[in-house]
Amino acid sequence: MDRKTIAQEYLILAVNEKGKLSLINGTEAKTGIVVAGIMDLLLDNVIKIEKKKIEVVGELPAKLANLTTLYEYLQEKNRTITKVLEDFMISFTDARLKQLFSDTGNSLVAVGAAREEKGGLLGGKTLFVPSEEWKESLIESLKTEVMQKETISLYDLVLISLLKETKILKQYFSINETSIFKEKLKNINDNPDSKMVKEMIGYINEVLAAMIAASAVAVMN
Repeated sequence: MDRKTIAQEYLILAVNEKGKLSLINGTEAKTGIVVAGIMDLLLDNVIKIEKKKIEVVGELPAKLANLTTLYEYLQEKNRTITKVLEDFMISFTDARLKQLFSDTGNSLVAVGAAREEKGGLLGGKTLFVPSEEWKESLIESLKTEVMQKETISLYDLVLISLLKETKILKQYFSINETSIFKEKLKNINDNPDSKMVKEMIGYINEVLAAMIAASAVAVMN
């Protein structure tokens, strides 16, 4: 199995066997997809982050074409990471998020890592069902990285951290495997890459808190 981008692999693991996000942690999973896209752009030197603001500094490579919606949005002007997440997650329309999800799903279909199906109440919703073989191979690869290798690659560090923070990792990792990952994460605290990942996790938690607050206000009104 050829490894894919963080956003693509995150989506494979975020949806179930029917191509649906969990009703319990669906909000966290959607936020995770946006953050995964940001990290793909960051690690490919398409953007840079300074003083919590994102600036586009490069062209979008073909392998990240599924992030076109995110990239074009970021080109408009520099924004804080929290603002980006809010615009994708707490806007009057979720058109940006739907397009990002759709483009990433279609990119997986194109390489045989998923298939497209119709679902929803009237069958009008497009779902992306991951290939069972791809999903199992990806899970095994991540477990090997954590359990058998001395250091975890940056890409897998980002992916596993995102899965953990958005409450998806526990579907695939045992308590022991998760504990070992946490321990390895602690041991690389002095690594600049680790600091970057932890900052991104902080932004996830910030926007989730903002979403909960906004929902509470909406209910009160």
